[in-house]
Amino acid sequence: MQFIDLSHTIQPDMPLFSPAAPAPEISAWMSHADAAASGHYVACSCEVSQVRLVTSLGTYMDSPFHFYPERATIDQLRLEQLVLSGVVIDCTHVAAREAIGPDVLDGHDLAGKAVLFNTGWSRYWGRPEYFEFPFLTGATAQALVSRGARLTGVDFLVIDDTRDPRRPVHVTLLGQDILIIENLTNLSELPPSGFFLHAVPVKIAGVAAFPVRAYAVL
Repeated sequence: MQFIDLSHTIQPDMPLFSPAAPAPEISAWMSHADAAASGHYVACSCEVSQVRLVTSLGTYMDSPFHFYPERATIDQLRLEQLVLSGVVIDCTHVAAREAIGPDVLDGHDLAGKAVLFNTGWSRYWGRPEYFEFPFLTGATAQALVSRGARLTGVDFLVIDDTRDPRRPVHVTLLGQDILIIENLTNLSELPPSGFFLHAVPVKIAGVAAFPVRAYAVL
């Protein structure tokens, strides 16, 4: 059995989906030094960390509630939606701001699968090029629905063309309870099929999206 980590690390200087979004803040609520000085620990110490963040950052999952206020939030997702057999679609030929059309899905069995689009864009993580990402088209989203995909993941910042305010990919996929993961990495290390994707967010009530520790099991 082999495990492949598909997640970026959350840290203060990481790329964010918008320049207006606040960077994550990571600190000690109680440090080791504080614990040692408290008198509550003998010959040991501990730290209690605190993190402040928007939930759409790093390698994260969108729930249907992200675009549909009456639909399931992160805590309402079923585990069988989060652990799935996976398929990798090779899109390493795409260029900056290039649309990924439905033809890339030809010849792939997508029914019941997590469909991961490998563009190689994660190599630009932390660099200006990361923000000039490719995107899926509305027609590609429709093809994913019609061919029975259950989850879609990409290795770039946003699955939609952010110049289109209609956000057809989010609307189409989440409207059919097909979950979305953005900012994956290491997809080039996966085979085309024959693996399981595990991508389970923390069970926090009422949130639209949340980071996941996504990984593949071969």
